[in-house]
Amino acid sequence: MAAAPTGCVTSFILKKRKNMENISKMEMANALFNKPYIKTEKKFFGFKTNVTYTRTNSPVVGICLDYSPTEGQKVKEIVEASPSALDAVVQKNGHPKTGDNGNFRLNLCYSQDREFAALHLQQFSGFEYHTVGEIRFAEGDEAHKLLAVFVK
Repeated sequence: MAAAPTGCVTSFILKKRKNMENISKMEMANALFNKPYIKTEKKFFGFKTNVTYTRTNSPVVGICLDYSPTEGQKVKEIVEASPSALDAVVQKNGHPKTGDNGNFRLNLCYSQDREFAALHLQQFSGFEYHTVGEIRFAEGDEAHKLLAVFVK
């Protein structure tokens, strides 16, 4: 009987956080793969790409998070904040809440040790997602601060 609630909780979490099976399918893949501290390795006959943050030799994973227009504006402010203003912007906006199908989508790649993060914000208009701002790359303390907002 204890197994059923666990499955329900897992289903709920998977709805909120969409895991990407292959980071190479993300729109920011080329920008990510061109970074000197990112190593890619093809596996399983080229169908799977392993991505590694070479400075700590940590695997990189990717997720997509959807946000409503209101929460998406908060995400935009956080993603566009300068490193020096990041703490104040996070304090002001808090942790944006994800939705099922949002107007904003945050594509997020990060090393499992949380020393590296890449954030790509998109907004839905004209039946497709368009990039908002630039792709943000962060390392070290800045990456930790950004990931604390978006990843539990």
